[in-house]
This record gives sequence, C-alpha cells and structure tokens, in this order.
Amino acid sequence: MVDVATGLVAVGAGLAIGTAGIGSGIGVGICGAAGAGVISENPKKFGTALVFQALPQTQAIYGLLVGILLLVGGGLLGAGGKTVPVEVGLVAVGAGLATGIAGLSAIGQGIAASAGVGAASEKPEMFGKGMVFSVLPETQAIYGLLIAILLMVGTGLLGGTPKEIPVAVGLAGIGAGLAIGVAGLSAIGQGIAAAGGVGATSEKPEMFGKGMVFSVLPETQAIYGLLIAILLMVGTGLLGGGGKELVAAAGIAAVGAGISVGFAGLSGIGQGITAASGIGAAAARPDTFGKSMVLSVMSETFAIFGLLGAILIMFGVGLF
Repeated sequence: MVDVATGLVAVGAGLAIGTAGIGSGIGVGICGAAGAGVISENPKKFGTALVFQALPQTQAIYGLLVGILLLVGGGLLGAGGKTVPVEVGLVAVGAGLATGIAGLSAIGQGIAASAGVGAASEKPEMFGKGMVFSVLPETQAIYGLLIAILLMVGTGLLGGTPKEIPVAVGLAGIGAGLAIGVAGLSAIGQGIAAAGGVGATSEKPEMFGKGMVFSVLPETQAIYGLLIAILLMVGTGLLGGGGKELVAAAGIAAVGAGISVGFAGLSGIGQGITAASGIGAAAARPDTFGKSMVLSVMSETFAIFGLLGAILIMFGVGLF
C-alpha cells in the first residue's frame, strides 16, 4: 500500500528525472542545431558534432540515476514492504530538487558546446580546448548529484534502512536541495562565458588562459549553494552526526536559507553575460583585462548577499 511517505519519494524521483531531462533536452537541442549547421557545410564533421552534443546528456543520466535510487530506497522498485517515514520522504524531495534543478545546467553546457562545435569544425586544433570550455558547466550538475547522494545516505534511503528523523531535518533536506539546485543554474551564465572563451581562443590561441579565468567566475554561486547545503546537513545531523533535537520551525528556516543562497545564485547568469563580453574586450585590447574583470565580478555581490542571508538564518535558529 502506498502511503504519503512513498508518494513523496516518488515526487522526488520525478523531480530528479523530469527536471534534469528538461535541461538536457534543451542543451542537446542547442548544440544539435549548431552541429546540423556544421555538417551542412562539411558532412565529415558529423562525428565531432555528436561528441559535443553528447556532453549535455549527462545531466539527464544523473537525474535518472538518482530517480532510480530513490525508487529502490523507498521500496517502490525492486523490493516492497519498506517503511519510510514521512520526514524521509521530504528529504527525498530535496534530493530530487538538488539533482533535477542543477540538471538545468545542461542548458549552459549546450551553449558552450555549440560554440565548441563551430570552432572545432573550422580549426580542428580547437577540439580539445573547445571540450575543456564545454565541460565547465558540468560541475554544477555534479554538485547537485553529490548533495542528493549525501541526503539519501544520511536518511538510509541509499545503502541502509530509512531512519526516523525529526520533521525539521526533513525540511532541511528540501532547503539543501534548493540551495544547490537553484544556485546550480549559474551554469547558464558559465556556459555563456565559456562560449565567449571558445570564440576568443579560436581567433587568438593565447586567450585560452584568460578565457578560462572569465569562464570560471560564475561557478562561485554554485559553490556558495554547495556550502550552505552541506552546512544545513551538518547543522541538522544529516551529515556527520545525528540525534539533534530540532523544532519544526528550524526546518522551515532551513528552507529559507536554501532559498536565500539558491535564488541569489541566479546572479551567475548576469555574471556570465558580462564575463563573455569581458573576454571579447580583453581579446581586442589586452590592456582591458583588469577592468573587464572588475565589471565581471560586480554581479558576484548579490550572491554574497544570499550567502550572508543564509548564514544569518542558520545562526539565528541554532543550525550554525
């Protein structure tokens, strides 16, 4: 018989698979469109186009993996009769949010990969560098996958028996998922910057290093989200210990902390837009590198506000 807890586990699995599938579908489509243009000019580049187009597919694979693990851990697949507390079901939703929303990073990866396809088709020596730029937005999806796995391990959904946990801990799992999942959308900005790096490096190979510097800037927002997600799990005993006595209100506050750092992390999209232009400016005039960096880091301020807000929330309710 399906109860509320197993229903929540199913929601978590659906979020992981469905939302990540959106990201991969869009990212693969963006890169595929560029690939179609390339092979219309040179059919021999079909293999190159396929390699780049395969990159944004991995986010959907992560989502599928977490979805299946949740279904198995919740007793919906492979073995029935498991008793899953409702609070563990809430954490399962958090795991789905972490993997699913972070999986939208495939959109940014598709943007970068489409630039890589074009550059590699014109200059074969750009294949390796184009791949390096294109894999950068993958890290946000990996962060989301990591948090999802830690949430499942901490509650016994992965490699154990589902544990009895306070409702506050269950809500904190949702907060952790929002923190890394939404902040992981900074990968869209990173993909935009990386595409600019591919273009600049294709014209001036010596721009590879500077292009990488600009391209990694939007990743810091996801790192802030990862940090808060880990702190929430530590503060509620999901990671590194258990048995903490927490009221439900503390769990609601944990959701607020996740929203603070997660949504502020969307500033990474703006930072990526500026960074892409900064790469172009530095390529045209090397003496503008420093000034372009200053302009590119301005958007970082708002992510720091979100990080500060999350820390203050956790401190105020005794989670930090």
